[in-house]
Amino acid sequence: MSDHERKQLEDFLAAIEPNIAGYNYSTFSYLAQKKGNVFELAQGRLVLQGVPATSESKHFESPNLKVGFLHLHELKTSVKQFIESLLTGKLLTPHGELRFAPEKDRSHSIYFNPFHAEGVPFQNRQAFQYRQMQLHIRGDRRERLDSLSLDWELKAGPIPFEGVQELCAEFGVGQIDGDSSTVEIVAFSVAAIGGESSVTGTKAKLVINLVDGLEREKASIGYRLIERNAVVKRGILSGDALTWENATNFQRGVAELEVTGGAVLHCVASHGGRAQHHYWVADPATAQNPFRAIHQAFDKNLDVLQELVTKAQTKGANARDLEIAVAWLLWMLGFSTTHIGGTPKTSDAPDLIAATPFGHLVVVECTTGILKEDSKLSHLFQRAEKIRQTLISCGNQHLRVLPVIVTTKTRDEVKSELDQAHKNGALVATIEDFPQLINRTLLVPNAERLYTEAEENLKRLQNPSPFDVSGTKTNLLQ
Repeated sequence: MSDHERKQLEDFLAAIEPNIAGYNYSTFSYLAQKKGNVFELAQGRLVLQGVPATSESKHFESPNLKVGFLHLHELKTSVKQFIESLLTGKLLTPHGELRFAPEKDRSHSIYFNPFHAEGVPFQNRQAFQYRQMQLHIRGDRRERLDSLSLDWELKAGPIPFEGVQELCAEFGVGQIDGDSSTVEIVAFSVAAIGGESSVTGTKAKLVINLVDGLEREKASIGYRLIERNAVVKRGILSGDALTWENATNFQRGVAELEVTGGAVLHCVASHGGRAQHHYWVADPATAQNPFRAIHQAFDKNLDVLQELVTKAQTKGANARDLEIAVAWLLWMLGFSTTHIGGTPKTSDAPDLIAATPFGHLVVVECTTGILKEDSKLSHLFQRAEKIRQTLISCGNQHLRVLPVIVTTKTRDEVKSELDQAHKNGALVATIEDFPQLINRTLLVPNAERLYTEAEENLKRLQNPSPFDVSGTKTNLLQ
């Protein structure tokens, strides 16, 4: 093992150490492929979590594949021992031994991501506001798993499956990709701001949920009190200052605060000095943003908007649903929005054009696929340039134009296309950006400020500083 990889492993173990006592319901799922007389681990996923898994332990085997879902305690091992076993090239399970060899003449490859953003469904919009850590361990190259012979083998099994991907989905292994055997260890957050947190008039009730097994004294709720886009107070409520009670599989701490009417609270749940989750709390009876209040008069809790975005993530989805949702969102953020590309007769126009109060323009293309799909990215550049030339010809060259492409894909899924978009002057908004943009609608709308932030962000992405660790941020808020 190289010094770099050893440090990656040590950093991961140090990061999860304060949470270990709370990971009482960890699970391991795997897919193994037969090679000779042994089964080689093709893909595995160890999930460290403090809430019970919804699935019972299970196991399936066909002539050439073996798959299982286990609770970590069934392996009679700790997290550290589990990793050490993997790095020896063998993992013992109740279903038999699994081989996990490194590449020839090399050690296993190890990578630690302390802020892993997984592509979870948008309907759980707060999921993107949880801290999640991942350790990725890669072994030797493996045989292809996307073969028709394996799919037909599974169709004929005693428990029939459509193919390898359905088998992996059923057992929680995740989507199979790459050509190497891999194991990922995902560490979920151990504390969260409770959804029952609320503001009613001048009273705020803040709730933190903490998994069982962890010390209440090490938990805390941090908050920023925001009035008319300005932070007027910051504070932290220590675990000692909270009123605690036991709930099913977790502990609940509650505190009350005096706030001004119509205030918005941005709250952070922490444990052991590490932020685990952040959440916005506002009084539904009052609103700093009149546009959001008007929208909610016809779309309570933004349920329809969220449904449109969720539908746009499904296979074969209509991108028009996404266009409508983005138009609504831009309007609530203070932009004047036209859905000019929404009819067949204006299909040569961009999907949306949004204007700030000063007249600066955002040119928007929406897609449910990758950026190059249906030439969306090239169309965006062409249409933005046409708008610039039109402004010049009509004497409004002082107005600025910002191209933005919005996709329901995750940032990882379009990672290879981001550089081209940024170099050509376009921002990319992915599914991870929606929760933060929706939270922004709780505040007084300020489209000019958002527009300036977006331009500054694009400049950073085009000319990243070697000391800037936030260079991958792409949404309007970051």
